[in-house]
Amino acid sequence: MVSVEKWKVWGSVVEVDVTEAAALSEAAALIAGVIDEAESVCDIHRGDAEIHAVNLSQGAPVKVSRRMSALLRSALWVARMTDGAVNPISSESADDDLVPTVHPTPSFLDIQIDDDVVFAPWGASFEITGTAKADTVDRAAELVARELECGAAVRIGDVIATAGHCPAGGWQISVPGDGEIELVNGMAMATAFALAATEPPAVTESRTATEWEAVTVIADDALWAYAVGVAALAREIGAIRWIEQHELRARLVDRSGRVYTTENW
Repeated sequence: MVSVEKWKVWGSVVEVDVTEAAALSEAAALIAGVIDEAESVCDIHRGDAEIHAVNLSQGAPVKVSRRMSALLRSALWVARMTDGAVNPISSESADDDLVPTVHPTPSFLDIQIDDDVVFAPWGASFEITGTAKADTVDRAAELVARELECGAAVRIGDVIATAGHCPAGGWQISVPGDGEIELVNGMAMATAFALAATEPPAVTESRTATEWEAVTVIADDALWAYAVGVAALAREIGAIRWIEQHELRARLVDRSGRVYTTENW
């Protein structure tokens, strides 16, 4: 039987499911610690977050913590894998009017990380909330499974990862608008939603207009599932073929409510 605990932090609902009831309290504490570590370095709404030092460096190298370095590396990996569809550089910072002509428009391709030193071009400003949360989901699930020797499913918002051994009957995970699906142990799932036309810019990596309302992706880890879902929103009808080329399972819903799935869904 699975034991569950939920709470809200970092602007998202957090849920932990464990296969051992006695481990629930400690699992929640471990996850809260992992989230706090990530939030403290990259939450732009926190005045003491380390990411502000990176964003204020403006062309100068800056030394960062190991966790900040890891989260930036994850964000840059996602940017490369999605051809920039999931961009760690804030769209506001990339405004050509804000960058003097002597400086080229900043790109994620110009960012360099050498151990714990980050160099970003003048005008670049990071916003990595989305990838940081997905990275944290992966890390939290693996930590709970390893430290407490139990099965764990960890969710932050619409991103979930599983680790350890699965419960009897497998992990039954809710898919937005489509009931439940069994998630193979060790796999992850993420759902990306399009922004409403009247909605202000989200505090996540930049997104563009799309014909998709929602994209749900199952992958080996939460970071990749999240990245593919967000990138698919910008690829319009070509998203289905692109996802299948990566041999991933996905369910896409367009603005009219029509449902499309990959062949292996």
